[in-house]
Amino acid sequence: MMKHTLLLAMCLGAALPAAGWAARAAAPAAPSAAPGTAPPAPAAAMPAPSAPSPATTAAPPAGAAPPPAPAAAPSDADPLADRRTPVVRAVEKAAPAVVNISTKQVRVVRPYFWMDVPEVFKREFGDLFRPRRQVTGSLGSGIIISPRGYIVTNAHVVQQADEVIVTLADESQHKADLVSADPEADLAIIKIEAGRPVTAVRMGTSSDLMIGETVIAVGNPFGYQHTVTTGVVSALDRTIEPSPETKYEGLIQTDAPINPGNSGGPLLNIRGELIGINTAIRAGAQGLGFAIPIDKVRAIMVGLLSVRRAGQPWHGLKFDPSGREPVVLDVEKGSPGAKAGVLKGDRIETLGGRPAGDVIELETAMLDRKAGDAVALGISRAGRTLEIKVALAEAPKPDGARLARALFGLHLQELGADLARSMRLAVDRGLLVSGADAGSPAGAAGFREGDVIVQIDRYRIYDLETLGNLLAQVKKGDRLLFYVVRGQTVARAVLSARAPEE
Repeated sequence: MMKHTLLLAMCLGAALPAAGWAARAAAPAAPSAAPGTAPPAPAAAMPAPSAPSPATTAAPPAGAAPPPAPAAAPSDADPLADRRTPVVRAVEKAAPAVVNISTKQVRVVRPYFWMDVPEVFKREFGDLFRPRRQVTGSLGSGIIISPRGYIVTNAHVVQQADEVIVTLADESQHKADLVSADPEADLAIIKIEAGRPVTAVRMGTSSDLMIGETVIAVGNPFGYQHTVTTGVVSALDRTIEPSPETKYEGLIQTDAPINPGNSGGPLLNIRGELIGINTAIRAGAQGLGFAIPIDKVRAIMVGLLSVRRAGQPWHGLKFDPSGREPVVLDVEKGSPGAKAGVLKGDRIETLGGRPAGDVIELETAMLDRKAGDAVALGISRAGRTLEIKVALAEAPKPDGARLARALFGLHLQELGADLARSMRLAVDRGLLVSGADAGSPAGAAGFREGDVIVQIDRYRIYDLETLGNLLAQVKKGDRLLFYVVRGQTVARAVLSARAPEE
């Protein structure tokens, strides 16, 4: 197994408040008695001290800036006011949206020499050769991006997990479902059903980050929940390669000491806004941590939320992933959006009479509806405002096997553990290639019987339904990157989709 040189992520740093100062003016001296006269009679009683008048207050030297006002004493309402620094305020805003993620994986482990053991030994010494269940787990962090319970984290935290448990800031625990993942960008979206709105983080931007700017990270290193650390932006637009097959580009570099369990946690600015998702550190080095910028995260999340899934509500609208406003980039032919009259370039202002919010909030709101629901969209079009009702439909279930043949000339079937054992394959999940048409994109690329496809672009592919949902959005000329297991090696091939009728 290839050793990765990068581990899980999170960022730290430091910020100190400046100390204030104040000046006090001395009272003027009493006048002396004139020569030959009696000294003035002493006062009967000392008057109570009073604040010096403006006329008697010592003035600062000419040209000097006036001294700052004395620091206010803590009030009874907030006795900690003088200790509540910008970092503390930022953490108080964002910490309720940070979650702990624990996963469980159950795998059946068989001796590697099982196939070569004679039947007589299997009968006599069955316990030695019997498959065993192996349970493993992992820890990570995440950040709530929608009050509806949608959470973003690293893909490597939740991928291939049989069970995902999310612990909120109030210590309540909830099972989570994987919505979608992008292994190539190491991002995933999961969802919990908390039975109530949950606190979501406020999203910032990574477009104006400054080198040396203070950043804050909150996460769960080694299971220590809500650990807060601070640091600075050390560099921008970094590229790292954890393995020959994996490359991350455009990352934020920070000087944080990062530990396992921090992966997927938020990187915040001094306002408490999300500016990145912590993902990796450089093994063997100190102060070299990396985070995915929030502008890139936002664009990927829009794509992950809009993937068509069988059985879920479907509107057929595609939005601009780079912008915050929900502007329609395209409308699928025959989709509910097309039938309702939504056009390319329309801007969605309201959903059900309420502000639509940004693209992510709109997509999560749509996903929480049911097939058959009529959704009222307030649309801005060419200076006019109109309302269009879209009747959400159940997403059709595309035929993955048929689309693979039509677009690439691939003949595929689902791979299970029994079939993998009988063929002595290195993996037991994926899509098994049973043939490739001559002259097809797959045939020209050298695909052959026995190859196993485990990933296409950013998506893990283990069944024909997932493949169908992906290929249903592919058009002629689109280029897809296939990850293929052949023997004990993993190969990559880029295929260009042909027209289905070819």
